[in-house]
Amino acid sequence: MKLESVVVSAAINFALAIFILSLFALLKKQPFYAPIYYARRLYLGHRNLHDSDHRVFSFRRLLPEIDWIFRAVRVTEEEILQNCGLDVLVFVRLFKFG
Repeated sequence: MKLESVVVSAAINFALAIFILSLFALLKKQPFYAPIYYARRLYLGHRNLHDSDHRVFSFRRLLPEIDWIFRAVRVTEEEILQNCGLDVLVFVRLFKFG
């Protein structure tokens, strides 16, 4: 196996991962996904969805936020178990194992 082909394959996979994460971060901020994330806000006790923010177009909505990635990497298994439950912890462990 040539080193050049391994480097090209790694670069393609890295670029694709960055693209997918950016797309997720961008789409998460769009108003048509608010009902998907509203259940979590209700569970946490947030009643206001800031409807005025969703009606007004702003360029800030088009910029992906990546701060959630750093918070997701630092979460411990104890926090996952406490906040999300055993089924999510098992899923995360299976994902890490894979």
